[in-house]
Amino acid sequence: MKATIYLERMMHRDIISVPGASAASYVLVKLIPSGAGEATPPLHIALVLDVSGSMYEEDGTGQSRLQRIQKAALAALDRLRPQDTLTVIAFARNAAILLPATPLTQRAAIVETLDKIDRCDIDPGGTAMDEAMRCAYDELRAHRAADRLSQMLVLTDGETSGEVACRELASQMGQEKIRLTVMGVGTEWNASLIKDLARLAQGTWYYIDAEDAQSAERAFDAEFQHLAALLFSGVKVHLWPVRDVRVKRFRQVTPEIRTLDIVETEERHWVAAIGNLEKDRPARFVVELSLPARPDGQYVVAQLGLEYELAGQVEKSALVPLLVTYRAAGPGPINAEVARYIDEIQMYEMNEQMQQAIASGDTAKVQQVAEKIVKKGEGLGPRAAKKTMLARQALGELGQTGRVSRKTQLALEDSARLAEEMPLPG
Repeated sequence: MKATIYLERMMHRDIISVPGASAASYVLVKLIPSGAGEATPPLHIALVLDVSGSMYEEDGTGQSRLQRIQKAALAALDRLRPQDTLTVIAFARNAAILLPATPLTQRAAIVETLDKIDRCDIDPGGTAMDEAMRCAYDELRAHRAADRLSQMLVLTDGETSGEVACRELASQMGQEKIRLTVMGVGTEWNASLIKDLARLAQGTWYYIDAEDAQSAERAFDAEFQHLAALLFSGVKVHLWPVRDVRVKRFRQVTPEIRTLDIVETEERHWVAAIGNLEKDRPARFVVELSLPARPDGQYVVAQLGLEYELAGQVEKSALVPLLVTYRAAGPGPINAEVARYIDEIQMYEMNEQMQQAIASGDTAKVQQVAEKIVKKGEGLGPRAAKKTMLARQALGELGQTGRVSRKTQLALEDSARLAEEMPLPG
């Protein structure tokens, strides 16, 4: 059987009641990629590493940040395959290609480059991430192939010059299906910029705790494992709501929580660009709709479809309807699986509110929202244990110092975007 992505959907409530002009409704959309024994396409990864002066700090671990990154990158090479290709670029005040596109069959050359990256001839007095991203982008484009996935992985521990240029590049990458992963080390990097870059390029971001010696290895291993399993590219969900049904939001909820841009390409035709999917690893999304009042009866409120690339060929799924039964006497039961993801979204939204309050210096609002997170987390139990613990930590810091530390802020954001810790059904 050919590799494919199965599309499943379920409503928050199959039976709804709309006492006013309209009511909110939620749809859980599952994308279930089946590898069917098909080999994943080769990768070209441009590894872009910050070698500025701050990367030589040890943070009490006995090794510099750069040494820990070198070790993590070398260990993660085992996740890649002989058909994959690696480019290595270093940057500080300026940027340089230390290793042009090199297949993993030449592992010795790759290892030597990573081993010696701390001795490269780059002025450490700056952080020109924009220049480094441009070098990586040009290298990836120069070696593009229809059967190869292009990936840029950028790591930094500080603020950067050329933020506008970085965003422009990320936007271009999103349009050209060049995926971007950005890793921030420590607490001095620009979190809002890094999250923007990941969003624009349909990629992801990681927080690496500089004081945790194993944090870098976990991040690199997870990302390289993910990249080696990518099979489907350019994945898009198409949504055709019927008249008077409004599409409000489209959020991914696994493997991470993020709000996706959904664009109305023509009247009553909305498209959400998902990016790439691993084989045999489902992804889930919650679509928020506004449904109008209608007489009792069953209605199709929208049609869903899927588009993706496999081995250079564009594939499309059959359309599936979203069915809702209207009943003035009252709504039907809530679907428990959809409800648990709505809980996750609510925790995510509260975290965003708290980050905004921290940024504006509104400590009363920070405390109020942190208390709400704790209360919500306690209701969710073990699956929200880490998020609850971090919110309590924020409250403790507020009580002691009147502010939430940068490290706790980053840990809160990192935890909020991750799917719940407890296992989920199929």
